[in-house]
Amino acid sequence: MENNVKAQISLLVQIQKMDLDRTQQKDEQDDFPEKLKEAEQPLMEARAVFTALKASLEQVDKVKKDKELELQIAEEKIPKLKSRLTDLKTNKEYHAHLQEIEAAEKDKDNIEEQLLILMEESDVMKKDLDLKASVMEAEEKKFYSEKKKLENGIHQISESAKRLEEEWQVLAGQIEKDLLEDYKRLYSSRKGLAVSPLKGNICSGCHFSLPPQLVAEVKKEEKIITCSYCHRMLYANLS
Repeated sequence: MENNVKAQISLLVQIQKMDLDRTQQKDEQDDFPEKLKEAEQPLMEARAVFTALKASLEQVDKVKKDKELELQIAEEKIPKLKSRLTDLKTNKEYHAHLQEIEAAEKDKDNIEEQLLILMEESDVMKKDLDLKASVMEAEEKKFYSEKKKLENGIHQISESAKRLEEEWQVLAGQIEKDLLEDYKRLYSSRKGLAVSPLKGNICSGCHFSLPPQLVAEVKKEEKIITCSYCHRMLYANLS
């Protein structure tokens, strides 16, 4: 190698630290849509409740309007019926007509009662709708505030990722090409830990005890030594 083993290992350890940071940054960027969706969920629920209640209120008001028209017709019918009383010739006709007037008045009373219920229901629903609108407005403010915070966070991560990529490329250019390729392969297959320090005679990557001769070879720093079990690159001390 053009550079000594210790220097190459030191560069690999730095590269590995950067790669762990890059992986974390990518995970956070990938999580952004889900976090945004999660932040928006209370707002979507508040909107759904508001929309459903508004639709129900519109239906009640439509029925109320129909009842108001029905009441108007019923009210106009009674005077017309009464005005015909003087035209009747017999007691039987008169009595029958009085019953018709009485039925019309009862019908009018029933409509008025139904209309009163609908008006009360409409008033209650309007107050509830105002409350739901306030809740929705509060959830909108909360969501847009959280959205801005998330977007700012992602922007910072993106800028940091660009700087880290530039630093990574500079360091990677100082590492032997074949060694860098071995590192990339190990990093990918060994869950982000390609270069592992010794802890006594134990590989900190797989936690297996290593033969004394292999440990001694690592400490000599004359060549890259890999773990007998997990095949990670080993180092003893970089200070």
